[in-house]
Amino acid sequence: MNLQIVRRAVGQTAVHGVVKADAYGHGAPHVALELERLGIDGLVVARATELEELRRAGYGGRLLLLGGPESTEDLDRALRWSATPVLTRLGQLAAWSAWLRCSGSGPGPVRDVVVELDTGMGRSGLDLSEWPAALDSLRASPEFRLAGLMSHLAESELAASSFTGEQERRFNTAVELLDPSEQRSATVHLANSSAALRRASARWTAVRVGGALYGLDLATLVDGSTGSGLRPVMSVKAPIVDVRHVPAGAGVGYRRIWRAPHPARIALIRVGYGDGFSTGFGRADVLVGAERCPIVGQISMDSLTVDVTRVPTAAVGDECVLLGEQQGQRIGVGELASRAGIAAYEVWCGLNLRLPRLVIGRGNGPTS
Repeated sequence: MNLQIVRRAVGQTAVHGVVKADAYGHGAPHVALELERLGIDGLVVARATELEELRRAGYGGRLLLLGGPESTEDLDRALRWSATPVLTRLGQLAAWSAWLRCSGSGPGPVRDVVVELDTGMGRSGLDLSEWPAALDSLRASPEFRLAGLMSHLAESELAASSFTGEQERRFNTAVELLDPSEQRSATVHLANSSAALRRASARWTAVRVGGALYGLDLATLVDGSTGSGLRPVMSVKAPIVDVRHVPAGAGVGYRRIWRAPHPARIALIRVGYGDGFSTGFGRADVLVGAERCPIVGQISMDSLTVDVTRVPTAAVGDECVLLGEQQGQRIGVGELASRAGIAAYEVWCGLNLRLPRLVIGRGNGPTS
């Protein structure tokens, strides 16, 4: 994992690791336990079911449930699994308090809640005009107390963005409404990965880091910037299961959309779109014998085909790297994302559980 690199960047600021969507496809239980071992300050998920998965796996640290909860059932799960819910709408606090009283769960202990503000993302969170009323309601609530304040940046990977600074100013205005006691006790976080690494003004008392933990800073895809030192923690590898010779002009795969321009050697790899390796990755390269070899033909549900003519020694059982490094050569997640016209995180999240995850030692991430 890249936690220590992030810590060097943010100094004494707390780091909360985002492990939603199965830790961006990396395997949430394994990632959570490794991050806990490395000293992460807390973890963030997006669905109530993810809370149970992490607790049952043995994760014992702080948990934050984003985006809701969407129902009182989800709130019940959050409280049952000792997680802090995020309030995103003005009416939620009254509804949650009423549910606690009616369910027999109240009065009980005071429960922590984090408030999300919409500073310009336009996606979720209280409108800034609603924040004073929400703060008053929390101060008067016997069931809940303010444990944190958060928002989300829309353009943090864009170095030239002036809007990020505007969001910081709006968030600062909201934080100023907290009294001194609240400012000392509430965890305040605005920065995602790119802002955590580059914008000290956005760090506050905590940062929420997802992609950077797994080895990707989106800013490097936008402007080619370097220097973060992040290393991808996931590789996708599979053996060659067949090699066959095809003559010039022969078609390969469904609809024979690729035809051999010359006599070719075609390797079969048992990974396809049924595993989350999208048809959009067609015409991408893979690594065989430290050589870039093109995927040819249409990617099938269970397999893909590769032209290994330039690797005359390629044989059944040899390693094929679809994502990752081989003898100094690398296929990066940004490369695949660019091929398919999708977000880089979508590549990771699309890799489904039919691909077995193999965790290689402590300090390293899971490998598909």
